[in-house]
Amino acid sequence: MATIDIYLPIESTTEWIHALSIPRRDIERLTIRPLKWLRFATFTVCGAKGHLSTTKGGQTVDYQNVSFDNLADRYYFTPDNNVYHLVDYQAFNDKCTTTAATPRSSNFRENVCARDGECVITGTECDDCDAAHIIPRSKGHEYISFVVRDRSSLYEQLPFSLEEDIDINCIQNGILLRADLHRKFGKAKIVFLKTPNFAMEPGDVPRVEQYPMPGNRTTLQYMVPITGLDTVPPRDVQVDWRDEVHPPPSGILLDFMYGAAVVKHWKCDSLRDMLERRFKDTFKTILAKIPERSAPKDDELEGEPDDPKDLTWEPPGGKQKGRKTFSSDASAGLLEAMDDVLLLSMLLKGTAPQSIAAERERRHKEEELRSQEKSREKVQQWLNLSRQSQVAL
Repeated sequence: MATIDIYLPIESTTEWIHALSIPRRDIERLTIRPLKWLRFATFTVCGAKGHLSTTKGGQTVDYQNVSFDNLADRYYFTPDNNVYHLVDYQAFNDKCTTTAATPRSSNFRENVCARDGECVITGTECDDCDAAHIIPRSKGHEYISFVVRDRSSLYEQLPFSLEEDIDINCIQNGILLRADLHRKFGKAKIVFLKTPNFAMEPGDVPRVEQYPMPGNRTTLQYMVPITGLDTVPPRDVQVDWRDEVHPPPSGILLDFMYGAAVVKHWKCDSLRDMLERRFKDTFKTILAKIPERSAPKDDELEGEPDDPKDLTWEPPGGKQKGRKTFSSDASAGLLEAMDDVLLLSMLLKGTAPQSIAAERERRHKEEELRSQEKSREKVQQWLNLSRQSQVAL
């Protein structure tokens, strides 16, 4: 048996589709309890809690006691309430980006470094690491706000207040990684599995550490087999995320990207068609397609770098010549130049540097508030449209 197949019912119908085909060897790398992991992986894809059975709508399997030797060749996932919050199959694609320019946040790297201190996996010093976005920065404020609100009912506790605006540069969307791990994450080669979750316990995930099993784990996992001599083994994060001042990476965001990685590697044609409809009806209204670029090399990230500290980054395919481009970074550079002119003018007038800094901060906050108010209105419209679309199905 080379693969394990997962089938999903289509919402409000009696039809089932072949959704996932996952190599058995990959399941054996990622979990000790295969049916628990299959249940969790399917949950991250379809955004619905449910149960597995060996027949359509049949009796729930024994998650705890079924071993790899006793696995069936196919399983059927029955959602609890027949309502999906499907993942964006383009979540890792930086060519699908926000319709509005998303400014960098000077505080993002500072906050992530202050919380994590070092690469959460390897212990590499902060100066040699990237402050990586879990949901890519290019997706923007409205995108992350939609994801959190769309899937909020699936989680008992959220690190966000749904009454407030959710920022793409919030610390819950950040994680400090060594540069090579950042590249792998950006290509969906690695993901982070947080346990316990609704389907799995910490002991269900393989580990390389020698110390006693912790009550909470966030584990680096390879979605593709490990290659190379300098590859970091799949291990738990090495930092303590119990700091009340700086919240840890959000489980809802880690799970969302886990589902996007599952889809990227193991989706079947029928699931792809379903996800493309979801993308067209929902996510595409938030995102705009930017011109295609040449394929990136293995050591390059698609799209823009998450980390403004990375001064060596170039667009995939090399520098673009012969044409002018206008990006969010270009706009940010123009604004910075205008700020420098204002700074010089105020200094010549005898204004204290502290007053200049306070004025800059005030202007920045006003602009953020205006942007967040627009985002809130758009996200609510998209949520309403998404619910209407689900009812129509």
